[in-house]
Amino acid sequence: MKGSRFLLALLPSLLLACQRQVDHTAVKTQIVQPARPSGKVLRIFMWSDYIDPQVVKEFEKRNGVRVVIDTYESNEAMLAKLQGGGSDYDLANPSNYFVQAMLRSKLLQPLQTGLIPNFKNVAAGFLNPGYDPGNVYTVPYQYAATGLAYNASRYTPPTRSWSLVFGPSDTVKFVLLDDPREVIGAALKYLGFSVNSASVPQLRAARDLLRKVVVKRGFLGFDGGPGTRNRLLAGDIDLGQIYVGDLLQGAAENKALKVFLPKEGTTISTDTLVLLAGAANPVLARKFIDTVLAPKVSAAISNYTSYGNPNAASRPYLAPLLRDNPAFNLPQADLKSGKVEFIEELPTGKPPRLYDRIWSELKSR
Repeated sequence: MKGSRFLLALLPSLLLACQRQVDHTAVKTQIVQPARPSGKVLRIFMWSDYIDPQVVKEFEKRNGVRVVIDTYESNEAMLAKLQGGGSDYDLANPSNYFVQAMLRSKLLQPLQTGLIPNFKNVAAGFLNPGYDPGNVYTVPYQYAATGLAYNASRYTPPTRSWSLVFGPSDTVKFVLLDDPREVIGAALKYLGFSVNSASVPQLRAARDLLRKVVVKRGFLGFDGGPGTRNRLLAGDIDLGQIYVGDLLQGAAENKALKVFLPKEGTTISTDTLVLLAGAANPVLARKFIDTVLAPKVSAAISNYTSYGNPNAASRPYLAPLLRDNPAFNLPQADLKSGKVEFIEELPTGKPPRLYDRIWSELKSR
């Protein structure tokens, strides 16, 4: 969900570590094009509904191959399947903070970006990221912010604050993302802490706050970005935590759908493309990445997903919505200060276990 997202001119040195997550459900399979009697098959494991089907069809036609895309709704589901010896994929689409976990599991092989001519189009801010120094294993694919969305035909937020969710009032029907780092991170941000906090007292404060939130009458559960968007369209909820790109896909259908970034701050995230260690067709996989990084193709993908684009050469071809939307044009000061913060991989040891415990408790209520 896709899951990204800001004016590239404002981010040249800042977009170094981000993630995208959606909802924690079973892995799905989607065959983009019917099987052909012969030819190579490129197998991709990625977020659902995260590429323009026409891009895939054109790649198949141009190269005389078949592309099979299996989809997932969470990084956790992706990693579990790959670690369990799942299908023999060539490419995967992890968020940044899962890249190091994949490396530790020996799931990746170097991309050799010298063999990918269009890598030169990647915006400077996405080069040499902290989660993959030198872009040895990753290329950026799409990026996003997380906000609060509402249907203006039925609800008008009295404030642009996380207090609508985390405050004492219980007059709003809302859902939260089915994503531990986003939900716990939002609570931490509301309390004035970093979304990447490893402090036990801070995490306990976030846990205590979330315990109160999930027992509110207006809390209607956890959902992925597309599910939240559809519930807003149906009028089932007033407010939902969502990735901006997922919301904008619905806004094209209904102009009453709106989104804002809470004043206390929020997260931004990015997804990558990686070459898996067991790839059967690494040459074809690199050719696909090169195609995705072509300016017009990259823009077509973002215009389809409504997610931000890390390709500097694609900007002239992006839809005005992606170039001009306020949610994609954050003040540079907010990025530098960490008000809008990248989700990072947690240090090993106790912090990840604390996050897991908090999440398990919330999901069991």
